Amino acid sequence: MKKRNRPQVIVPVMVLSLLGGILTVGGCTSSRRPAVVQLPDSPRLVGGGLIIGWKAPERGTVYLIEERTGKIVETRSLEEGDVYSFAATSVVQADELEQVLGIRFSRARFQLFFEPAGPGSSAGESPETTESIHTWSRS
Repeated sequence: MKKRNRPQVIVPVMVLSLLGGILTVGGCTSSRRPAVVQLPDSPRLVGGGLIIGWKAPERGTVYLIEERTGKIVETRSLEEGDVYSFAATSVVQADELEQVLGIRFSRARFQLFFEPAGPGSSAGESPETTESIHTWSRS
């Protein structure tokens, strides 16, 4: 029988050990964290819950956020006196929210933030102020 050279055995063992270590430390699957909510510098928390009705004291933008996932559900530009309302009033809407958010509706925590429009700015000029994940029925 022939003897194997020591380097021929050690190199494959080291490569497999290194690969195993990388997979153990890094994991075999990618675990994605929720996207970080990117709100303006100084939005005010003005409401929250499963049913929200809020009147804008001045022109600006509202952001409806789901706290647990960090997802922006909707943004909307409002004029002074406009009313923002949110409610999932049917099982179908709750199911759609679950699909979009990736969590059970009963675990969702909605928060409403408001950013007043600065002097000389026009709420609604930016496309991001009118985008939403889904259009919800409003009263």
